[in-house]
Amino acid sequence: MAKPWVVVDRIIRNSDLILNVLDARFPDKTMNSIIAGRIRSAGKKFFYILNKSDLVEIEQIKRAINYLRDEAPVVAFSAKEQTGKGKLLDFIKRFAKERKKSIRVGVVGYPNTGKSSIINVLAGRKAARTSPIAGFTKGKQWIRLTPDILLIDTPGVIPTKEKSEVELVMKDAVTQVEDPEGVATELLDKLCKKNKLAIEQFYNIEVKDDPYETLEAIAKAKHKLKKGGLLDLDAAGRMVIEDWQRGKLVI
Repeated sequence: MAKPWVVVDRIIRNSDLILNVLDARFPDKTMNSIIAGRIRSAGKKFFYILNKSDLVEIEQIKRAINYLRDEAPVVAFSAKEQTGKGKLLDFIKRFAKERKKSIRVGVVGYPNTGKSSIINVLAGRKAARTSPIAGFTKGKQWIRLTPDILLIDTPGVIPTKEKSEVELVMKDAVTQVEDPEGVATELLDKLCKKNKLAIEQFYNIEVKDDPYETLEAIAKAKHKLKKGGLLDLDAAGRMVIEDWQRGKLVI
C-alpha cells in the first residue's frame, strides 16, 4: 500500500490541477478522505468528476452536484457514453489559459472509478491502459492531451482504515474477494433496500426477505450449479458482484 501512496503524493505535489474521480452511484462513499486532505494540504486546484453518471438517475446527479459544488467545480461524466467530455475539456483548457503556461493534470481516486477510461475519452484514443480489474494501473502514466496539457494517471488507493469488503465491492474498489457468497449476500441486502424491483427484473426472480435466499433464487435462475445439481452460491455470488461492478445491474 505504501508504494501507491508515494506515487499519489508525488502526482499531487507535481500537478497544477487535480481531477478527483468519484463514482456517481456513491459519491460520498468514493470520497477518499485521505486524498482530499492531501490535495487541500498541497493547496492544489481541483475538480470533482462524477464518473459512471449513466448508471444513475438525473435527480441523483443533481443532488450530488449541489452537495459538492461548494467545495469545487463538479462535472457529471460518463466514460462509457462519453458525456461531460466537452465541459471537462473546457474547464481544463480555461485553467491552462489562465495559468499562461503548460500544465500537468493529475487524475486521482479509488481503484476502478474509471480514471484511465476518462483519460482515454479526453485524449480521444486508448492512451491509458484500462481493465475492469481493480488496481490495474500500477504506476504513473503520462498522456499528452495538447501541447500545453499533460495528463497523469495514478494507481487507485484505499485508506488503510477501510476494512469492509462489501463496502469496497460496492465502490468497485476490489474485485477479488475471499467470500463471494457472503459479500454478495450483504450486497444484495443493501441493494434490495434501495430498489428491490430492479433486482427482481434483472434476475427474473422474486426477492426474499432473507438475502441468502435471494442469492439462492439467483443461482437457480441463472443455472449456477455444482455436480449433483447443488446450487453453486460462490459462482452466483461472483456473478452478482461482477454484474454490479460492470454496470449491468443498475439500481
